[in-house]
Amino acid sequence: MESSASNSIKIQLDQLFIQENILKLLPLKSSNSQLDVTILAFSDKPYSYDLSEVESGYEKVNEYRITIKVKATWFDLVNNELLFESELTAWGAYDPNNQDIGQDGIDNDDDNYIDEKDDDEYGPPRESAIKIASKKISESIINNIVSTW
Repeated sequence: MESSASNSIKIQLDQLFIQENILKLLPLKSSNSQLDVTILAFSDKPYSYDLSEVESGYEKVNEYRITIKVKATWFDLVNNELLFESELTAWGAYDPNNQDIGQDGIDNDDDNYIDEKDDDEYGPPRESAIKIASKKISESIINNIVSTW
């Protein structure tokens, strides 16, 4: 399991809770509800490739995809009831042959923006792909919380 994915999801969730002002972040003993997020799967696999040298027959990976699957559970501590439980999956793509995800020519998060036109495409490729997948998962969790009300 990739520990940076866990940290990235926590950071993204904290930022979204504060930014969207949905719920207050409190210590557990002062809270009315509890959100648990468990990473069920993490993968970093080739997604697209081509024959780099026709004579040798070797394939060259052009794009990897980081895929993160989580289980999110939101529990009402006051009424002792489950508010929602959901499995969510998200991905972020990166070019392993490029040093900066903002210059790889890939739509790394499937939002129809590429490189300098996309505000979340910057930094080291693999780490950025983890952040992109984590952000998608965090946004889905926040949407689940809001739609539960």
